[in-house]
Amino acid sequence: MHDCVVLYIKLGQHIMKESLFSDLVDLDTTYLEEAYANDAETAAMVFEQYLQDLQGNINLIVESLNGSDIERFRQHIHKQKPGFSYVGLTDVTRIFQDLQVKCVVIDDLQKYKPEIESVLIRINSSRGTIEKALDYLKRVG
Repeated sequence: MHDCVVLYIKLGQHIMKESLFSDLVDLDTTYLEEAYANDAETAAMVFEQYLQDLQGNINLIVESLNGSDIERFRQHIHKQKPGFSYVGLTDVTRIFQDLQVKCVVIDDLQKYKPEIESVLIRINSSRGTIEKALDYLKRVG
């Protein structure tokens, strides 16, 4: 009888385990839970790829912004939107979605430049958070 009680407690602890993402700060943990459940290995691969591609992706946006190339700007933000969600930056995804709708002519790049620069700052400032999350995911995976 005693062995059965111990087994039940251990199973109960496993069922009650917190989410893999509950300790990650400044990220949309609800989205991450839905996307990865408790699959730390897959999440770590995605986070790592995001970090590898990050500077190049930012450069593409900045170049299209500086070159007043509205079509390239729209293409780049459209292509990059899912990647931000996959690392828990769903706020960036929403802002890029909004900018994609608002920026349709060249003049819109200047009109919304403060908003664009603000989201680029958000992306850059989140790098450390994503790196810490990746380290954590590698440890628990």
